[in-house]
Amino acid sequence: MSDTLHCPNCPKGKLYPFRPVTAAEEKHIAAELRGKKGAHGFWRCEGSTSLGQCLWVQPYHARSQGFSLPASFS
Repeated sequence: MSDTLHCPNCPKGKLYPFRPVTAAEEKHIAAELRGKKGAHGFWRCEGSTSLGQCLWVQPYHARSQGFSLPASFS
């Protein structure tokens, strides 16, 4: 299942496909959040940037709470 949303890391002006995060991504997000909120509701951008696959993750419809995963998730 995927959906299209705006991504702050990808080129502006269009929507990009997002998918639910994988178990490994969710584990990293949970460690980053340190218990502040659930990592289970995060989605990852499937777009491409000049550096390769986009690393942006965010809760669905909460871009301000998103962040980039480390390059090891490329």
